[in-house]
Amino acid sequence: MTRARLLAFNAVSMLAANIIAKFVLFIGLIYLLQFLDSGLESVYYLITAFAALITMNFQDGMISITIRRIATDLDNGAYHLGTCYLASLLLGLILLLIGIPAVFIYANSTLEGSGLRGEFILAALAMTGALLIGYGASTAGAGFKAYEKLSIEAALIVLHALLSAGVYVVGSKMGWPLSKFFIGLFIVTFIYVVIVNIALIAFVVKPRIHFNVKEAWELFRESLGLGYGTLLRTLQDRMHPFFIKSLIGQTLITQFSSPNQLLVQLKFIPLSVRPAIFPTLARKAEDETGTFQNYATALMKFLYLVALPMITLLIVARGDVLPLVTSMDETFENEYAMALEVYPYVGMAVALSFPSQVLRSLFVALKKPEFEFHTVLTGVLVLAVLDFFLIKNFGVLGAGYAAVACELSILIYGFWLLERIGRPLNVLNLFLLPTLCGIITFLLAEHLYGVHWLFGVASVLVVFPVLVLSLRVISPLEWAIVREVIKPGSSADQ
Repeated sequence: MTRARLLAFNAVSMLAANIIAKFVLFIGLIYLLQFLDSGLESVYYLITAFAALITMNFQDGMISITIRRIATDLDNGAYHLGTCYLASLLLGLILLLIGIPAVFIYANSTLEGSGLRGEFILAALAMTGALLIGYGASTAGAGFKAYEKLSIEAALIVLHALLSAGVYVVGSKMGWPLSKFFIGLFIVTFIYVVIVNIALIAFVVKPRIHFNVKEAWELFRESLGLGYGTLLRTLQDRMHPFFIKSLIGQTLITQFSSPNQLLVQLKFIPLSVRPAIFPTLARKAEDETGTFQNYATALMKFLYLVALPMITLLIVARGDVLPLVTSMDETFENEYAMALEVYPYVGMAVALSFPSQVLRSLFVALKKPEFEFHTVLTGVLVLAVLDFFLIKNFGVLGAGYAAVACELSILIYGFWLLERIGRPLNVLNLFLLPTLCGIITFLLAEHLYGVHWLFGVASVLVVFPVLVLSLRVISPLEWAIVREVIKPGSSADQ
């Protein structure tokens, strides 16, 4: 299998697996939420939020660093995996020690007298434990990604989704208490972790665990920049509701959250594709010939070209799509009129997030993981300042403006950092023509969708690719990568 075919196969495998997993888990969640009454539904969200908060950590950064190390040192891959296993184990134990007293303190302070205190404690500990033992699967996933065996990991992701959804469906039909659902998820996750590691040993490499605390600490220390970046990315997604509630009232949060919760789901696409090409980027970063910049620009551009028609289609159809994730009340148009206005700006921010998500991989490949923290911190600071001033003056619409400005800030500062270390990307080549194609397509589709929805959809599917081809948005080198995928034997590096 040629290099480009392997990249495409891995990317498609992970993308398909995530789509299937999200759909399966969505079905399972519907069963669960239909089973719960309103009081238990709020407790369910409290439990998931608590577990996510406790386990929010730097393990994702350690995984990225480990993949880079293995990709550039395959002979010692098992050694690097062993270090990551130990670092993840130590981190998991530390977080567990924090989580146990935290769940009791939280339950005593907020749920005492509700009759749900014991249920919350048991369920929250089970969910937190499930996420923490999941570190073992994530570390094994680093091996699949570094050795470019993503099809195996993709199959295992789908398996985990099926098992988890099975817990929701079976538990709902049998009338389980809430804690039993999360205990079931813990057991399923444990089984999944065992299967994933068996698959890693059988099909990829037999890890030799090295109990070297110093090396594990060094891995953790090197990943701090990425860990801080992960925390800030989480903060970025949750900052708007805080400012909206504080400045103009809690009842208006839905006007931003309803389009946001729909559109941000698309971010799983770059997150799925990124691991497929990361090992190649890590190896290309070792030379100074400019090949790294070519691959980086191609990856960013293709993701941006994927994002633009999808976002355009969702924006022009917002009047029909938005009610799917909001109340179906007859007063929808009056109550959510502002949500329809905010929707395009959230869409623009999500489209820009496709290339901005790639910056993380570039920084890790270039052994500059701290740059991820610097860029996301810049974006979050811009977001906080603009949210404060724009929401006060423009209401919820100001949050939409700030979301776009945040992603632009991350990209601009990230490109400047790459320029500073001598790895500049051609920003005009990356954004100018694709954005122009997107604007023209949007203007035409917006008009035709008003005539008939089918005309609007068809115009996006036809006009955008025609513009991309006629304006030669994709360079000859980038076409060479496509040709290699289609016709083995040609090379994008020639």
